[in-house]
Amino acid sequence: MSQYSVLFISADAGMADRLESLMRDDLAQTIDCTRVEALFDGLRAIQDHSFDLVIADLSLPDGQGIPTLRHLQQHAPKTPVIVLCRAEDREAAVNAVRKGAYDFFCYEDLDTANFKQSVSGALKRAQADAAEKKEAERRTNARFDCHLAVSYQTLEKPFLSGQGSSETLNISSKGVLFKTTEPLEPGQLVQVSVDWPARLENQIPLKLVAEGRIVRNIKGIAAMTIEKYEFRTRKAPAPAAKQ
Repeated sequence: MSQYSVLFISADAGMADRLESLMRDDLAQTIDCTRVEALFDGLRAIQDHSFDLVIADLSLPDGQGIPTLRHLQQHAPKTPVIVLCRAEDREAAVNAVRKGAYDFFCYEDLDTANFKQSVSGALKRAQADAAEKKEAERRTNARFDCHLAVSYQTLEKPFLSGQGSSETLNISSKGVLFKTTEPLEPGQLVQVSVDWPARLENQIPLKLVAEGRIVRNIKGIAAMTIEKYEFRTRKAPAPAAKQ
């Protein structure tokens, strides 16, 4: 069973009770519903908590029409919004959908089956977006093996330099491992230059130049923090001479 959080912004307590009851009828999902009566309170709730879905009346004591939607989109740009309106405001609700609202419903002719289906679809989309975001964060934070050419030099005494290869590079966590034959000591300030596999505009070779301090050096594998880094262009290797 999936569990979702929904923010319900409406000054109509009776209609809010009815719609919340419809959402809770779906046994395949558990709804944790937060209800407020004003846009200001809704925006404050969004600041304090992330929601999977926002359901908002377009006519609120402190917000009317499209500006209400815009405020919600500014504060929760990735959260789907279903808007509610009176029949005389139908055109504004249609316009809200054109401007990014997930769906709209009029109080006077609300189809309960369509409402439940719309809520379910919005929650599934929110769940898919959250899973995609989590996977993107996992890829960003994951360490990846790479065996790239590395040159290094200390930036303070004793001055040492050498060539090696990187073992693991993790820019997001500010760290790099590389092979070294020099007795690098913890705390030493080091600059490393890594031949980067990607090319600028698919043509110009790049190198990653990073500075940081040695954390440890065990059996010729040095670990350093990355305090700052930048990408620079490097010369492409000269083509081999024809025999």
